[in-house]
Amino acid sequence: MFGLFRRHQSIPALIAPQCLTLASVSEYLKPMSKIDFEVADQNLEEMFEWMCQESGYPWQHGGHFNLQGAVDDYVLWLSQVMDSQCLPVVLSNNSETLLYSLPLLQSTEKSFGIIHIGRDFELNPDLGVQRGSVYHFALSRYAQCRVFFLGIVEQSHNDKVCEYAEDLGCDWLTLPECSFGHRFQVKQQIASFLSHCDDLIICLDLDCLYPPSHLDTGHTLEVTMVNRILRQVLISSQVRCIHLTGYKDKHLYAKETQSILRQLADLYPSSPLVA
Repeated sequence: MFGLFRRHQSIPALIAPQCLTLASVSEYLKPMSKIDFEVADQNLEEMFEWMCQESGYPWQHGGHFNLQGAVDDYVLWLSQVMDSQCLPVVLSNNSETLLYSLPLLQSTEKSFGIIHIGRDFELNPDLGVQRGSVYHFALSRYAQCRVFFLGIVEQSHNDKVCEYAEDLGCDWLTLPECSFGHRFQVKQQIASFLSHCDDLIICLDLDCLYPPSHLDTGHTLEVTMVNRILRQVLISSQVRCIHLTGYKDKHLYAKETQSILRQLADLYPSSPLVA
């Protein structure tokens, strides 16, 4: 699986961006129902407002964007933040929202990577962008893009999906391989992936932190491991954008999600608050 992994990259002591800028984004994509989208839009806007009011979080406040009518506004905001000394943290109901950030990284001289933390590949080869197709479009549109998946539940995917991921040059670690007991191996694999990228986007599917059902409690990624991964990649100074995907209250306000947000706040303690 890991032919590209060669050596550790030296890690700078300081994180390059000087602040975090928080925004929430809702985007309607099939096969999501209109009712579910309205719920997602409301929940994400309320989450953004709640985060703005919470003391102790060093966010600059980017706003809430409903992409049914504010795509240009969101792209303009994202471009301005990525060109500044701030790191955008985007709460969204779809991983596909990260596709808006890729043209801002496109360069003939640079390569960029995406680390996706979640159970699924999200490689559906649809004709148009739909939920679950984000990395099919990222890899087919941008030759300089590579993706590393962490936490894949292989038994949830048939052989064709895994073969397609291999054909696209993807690498991945399964959910058991991302357990705390394998933390040093995970760190080594991430370091080697970083050595092949100039810029990086992180996408975390919040759903992977919680059991899929009351009967299936084993397919969860330990929040301790997620925080270790985030810290490692952020200290590399290569991260240009962070996407947190989820819209249900049970995910947004859960202690696991708050632990991740607190980890980000601890890494950027001097970020000024902007009303």
